[in-house]
Amino acid sequence: MSGKKLAFIINPISGTKNKSAILKQIEKRIPNYVSEYEVFYTQGPSHATDLAKAAVKSNTDIVIAIGGDGTVNETASGLLHSNTALGIIPMGSGNGLSRHLGIPTNVARALNCLKNSEVFKMDVCTVNGSPFYNVAGIGYDAKVAHDFAKMDKRGFGSYFRSIVNLWFSYKPKTYRLKIDGKELETKALMVSFANGSQFGNNVYIAPKAKLNDGLMDIAILKKFPDVAIPLFAYQIFNKKLDQSKYSDMFTAKEVFVEQKGKRIHLDGEPFELGKSLHFKVLPGALNILAPKEFINERQSKYSIPGSSGFPFGKRQ
Repeated sequence: MSGKKLAFIINPISGTKNKSAILKQIEKRIPNYVSEYEVFYTQGPSHATDLAKAAVKSNTDIVIAIGGDGTVNETASGLLHSNTALGIIPMGSGNGLSRHLGIPTNVARALNCLKNSEVFKMDVCTVNGSPFYNVAGIGYDAKVAHDFAKMDKRGFGSYFRSIVNLWFSYKPKTYRLKIDGKELETKALMVSFANGSQFGNNVYIAPKAKLNDGLMDIAILKKFPDVAIPLFAYQIFNKKLDQSKYSDMFTAKEVFVEQKGKRIHLDGEPFELGKSLHFKVLPGALNILAPKEFINERQSKYSIPGSSGFPFGKRQ
């Protein structure tokens, strides 16, 4: 990190935390170990992507997204296939990718963590050409994302209310998938496509997902009875969802999906991409900054599989 050129991209309206003091935190903690830094504020949708692209052109070493998963997505999309790395200071509602990486949610600690971080290459997933970096999904969680986006208040409380409000009325849908060439038809509450392991707030939808194994994890969740909610909650918060009889886990490099609706979420943000979806993995397409502890403890266990990949079936 020493001697690097940094740019900070702040989304002033993401999450629930006040961003007014962040500039003072940066001024206090950053100048001691970087050669140069700039701070930018987003002014609307896609502005973070434009700012990140401009930073690449100016030979910035690291662009740090300050906000939630949507801000991270937009910033990373301006850095794809470049030498500039993405850093994250989590200040959103869920902070899924940053939690996977072990980045502290406390702003001061996250800023201090930057100087003890290193860069590695992570995979990026796309659906119909649109990138996502953590988790995308169709079905129930996509409906929740669309409803949450309409709410006046952000934060986990509002998100949880949306989850509860839809639970009793949402009906499972039938999906047709082609997972690395193998066809599957299933009736499911939702289907998630995971690069990282969790939605955010330590809710682990794909507990064995890795960021640079060249694969995405597909989690198919069946509707379960209300009596199973306590066990399900335990499993999803304790990295044991793959043990649930209501879930099926697969890995793949490429997936085709046919659905009846058009809704989808990409890193928690709502989109409509059509009834036919094409998911694929771009191995090592993004440089990302992560704490050394994450790289030492987890990254050393990652490997890029050969052309055969994992067999079609449950995640081993």
